[in-house]
Amino acid sequence: MFSQTGKISSTFSLLAVGLMTVCLAFAAAGFTNKASAETQENSTVYLQIDYYAVQPGQQQDFVTLMDELWKPVQQKRMEQGDITAWHVYDALVTGYTADYQFVTITTTDDFSALYGELQDELVAAVHTGDDPETLKKQMYDGFTRVNSEIWSMDGAALPEGASGPEGKYITKNYMDARDASGEHEAMELDFWKPIHYVRIDQDILNSWVMYSMVKPGGASREYTYSTIDYYDRLGDIEGSVGMELARIAHPDLTDDELSDYFARTSESRTAYKTEMWREVVSAGKPN
Repeated sequence: MFSQTGKISSTFSLLAVGLMTVCLAFAAAGFTNKASAETQENSTVYLQIDYYAVQPGQQQDFVTLMDELWKPVQQKRMEQGDITAWHVYDALVTGYTADYQFVTITTTDDFSALYGELQDELVAAVHTGDDPETLKKQMYDGFTRVNSEIWSMDGAALPEGASGPEGKYITKNYMDARDASGEHEAMELDFWKPIHYVRIDQDILNSWVMYSMVKPGGASREYTYSTIDYYDRLGDIEGSVGMELARIAHPDLTDDELSDYFARTSESRTAYKTEMWREVVSAGKPN
């Protein structure tokens, strides 16, 4: 059903299990739900993002493979408590030099679960009656992982009752905070997060999260942190975030003060690129 079209590593890592696994890490102090004052003390969730290239004409095969073969395995891992969520995204709009078409995001509170081996016992327990080795080869057929990243969650704006970000569509904003003012985190969490709560209240936005890059490190990386806007509807993405929403979120600030915060945000980081992704497969919501 799936022809071999990509060169796949022989190491059956959990990386690929999560295929673009986004390992989110958030500490209780940075993860606050407005609707619930409850914090998750001593809890860290990791987000791993893997980027995948698919051969021309194989996009639907890739989605089918993810849904029929990978999704049941990820659901089993959720049942076992290894991960808390797994999502596959079609990268609708990417950077000019992007060489990937799909991304997967997997969340876990167990860092050691990252980059683990895909065990025959797990595959056999999910896909009974199939030879695990043959099945694993089929599960890796037709795509190539071109990049992988680990991120940590710094803070989030979530709707009432939500335990993690949700949304059919996302815009991922890649930022570089090096050689800037150094106050990017304060700008995002103290100034912008209340504005995103207004967007949630107005049913414009589902969720918003700020992430810091954990790996890879070093001077060669092109960005150091990211924010993601999660939307239920594609049409909501085109709405702008400006002075009107800022006035609602910060009623005690004057327009001049708000303008100063907008300017300080620009000075605190460089916007590298923004991409737009659509969820095509999901094994479950964060918990």
